[in-house]
Amino acid sequence: MRLGFDATSCDQVVVLAGAGKASLYARYANKEELFAAVVRRMVDHTLMPSGVVPWHLSVQDRLRAVGHSLLEHALTPEAVALMRVVVTTAHRMPDLARLVDRIGRDGGIACVAQAIAGADAAPDRIQRASDIAGRFIDMVFVPHQMRALIGDDREQLDAASSRRINDAIDLLTRAGWLHITEAS
Repeated sequence: MRLGFDATSCDQVVVLAGAGKASLYARYANKEELFAAVVRRMVDHTLMPSGVVPWHLSVQDRLRAVGHSLLEHALTPEAVALMRVVVTTAHRMPDLARLVDRIGRDGGIACVAQAIAGADAAPDRIQRASDIAGRFIDMVFVPHQMRALIGDDREQLDAASSRRINDAIDLLTRAGWLHITEAS
């Protein structure tokens, strides 16, 4: 994975895994299937933070805490490397790229929606909060992820994260979208 799809051969994988070619090809029909399995495994271990929410806080402060947690997790070297590999192979394996995006985005939206809706929220309330959570992800996570993918300095991204999160919370609050979930 470190070298990317194009620069890695199945022979290299066999050596690194300490396995035989026969066992590798018995399990995976080709390099694409092997790569997809590695990416799926990395997604399971890389894309989602713990999901711990400080429920005693206001909705804005819960959102702030979850936003920081998501960004911190998404900007780890492992997560950025995974996204770079997925993006560079998206033309060859678009279904895999969409799967990784869906898992990451849906997981992030679920974390944010739960934080907005509250600890014991009913499913319909979480669903209403999901639309708002998607907006939050678009305002906070997507720009930061893009900056990380193109190589912006991690310290500068970390320094800008509070402002980006606070701006998003301010916009959602002024639009009345965070109060809708509290009153429901």
